[in-house]
Amino acid sequence: MMDSQTRNSTKHAKHEVDQSFPTTTMARRLYVGRLPTEARSEDVSKFFDGYGRIVDCRVMTGFGFVEFESNKDAEDAVQQFNGKSFMGANIVVEFAKESRPRREPYEDRHSGASSRARRPPGIRILVSGLSRDTSWQDLKDFGRDAGNVSFADINRDVPGQGILEYLSRDDADRAVKDLNGKDLRGRAVRVDLDDSVTLH
Repeated sequence: MMDSQTRNSTKHAKHEVDQSFPTTTMARRLYVGRLPTEARSEDVSKFFDGYGRIVDCRVMTGFGFVEFESNKDAEDAVQQFNGKSFMGANIVVEFAKESRPRREPYEDRHSGASSRARRPPGIRILVSGLSRDTSWQDLKDFGRDAGNVSFADINRDVPGQGILEYLSRDDADRAVKDLNGKDLRGRAVRVDLDDSVTLH
């Protein structure tokens, strides 16, 4: 571990030669990806200990966010920890991106419905284990392998989960049978009927 004087001089040198890092408050917030599923907030905080004061640390399944008080400390952490081993996994550490506007979910326009409230009720299935960059378009294309998808969206309230609906029960049953365990954007996903929805 370098002493504080050497570390500070190194930080200033980096700041002079590299102006590419974010200059807004996002410069203090880091995305930490490829975390082991058993990782907890206290584990991640301890891993980054010594690189500045952490004001927030949140860990979800497989990823998390760490916010430093100082932009320079956050920059140091990216330089030092990106690609390093943590609890047996090589993690990704990068500046967090601003939230992208939510894209509208897919609804089959051939069903004659102009909104979710007006479209016919479908047979809903849940797709779990999605990567964080999976879009509703990816999910829709994935579901089409089993039949005619009437609705597709990413569940923002449950990380890693998506929703597919089929107008045909046969298509929904086929999706559960044929798509369960299949690869979607590098991950084997789980496909189940949504038992919480009463189907008519």
